[in-house]
Amino acid sequence: MFQSGTNGQLFIDGVAAAKVVSWSLNSSLGLLDTTTLGDTDATSTPGIRTNTGSCSLFYYNPVSGTNSASTLINKLLKSGADGVAAEAQLVTLRLAIDVGSSTLRRVQGPAYLTSVQMTCAVGEVLSADCAFQINGAWTEVVL
Repeated sequence: MFQSGTNGQLFIDGVAAAKVVSWSLNSSLGLLDTTTLGDTDATSTPGIRTNTGSCSLFYYNPVSGTNSASTLINKLLKSGADGVAAEAQLVTLRLAIDVGSSTLRRVQGPAYLTSVQMTCAVGEVLSADCAFQINGAWTEVVL
């Protein structure tokens, strides 16, 4: 059975996000060169893994029991005075796919938002595009 975007879900601090348009993730591994003198072919060993992603949400007043785009945006955007504002907050993100079983296929981890872009245009729904980086390892991987 193929899955589509309608099977995707996003959870912000354990609560379902309302009106998610899309999410994506990228995991990359930096390799460390272990080639030594006399070797005829390059060799490597695993180095640092980086997990990043993005999501797009409509700015929506949620129904009870769901989170809105502002819940996520407020983890990065902070007010302040004299050039000093509160630090960005960690958020627990869960990116999930409902495959019709009792268990969601998912990855979850603590993340920092690295960018937020809000778009407000005539004839369009107000939306927010957010990029994030997982802080450390995923805390849960069930794919």
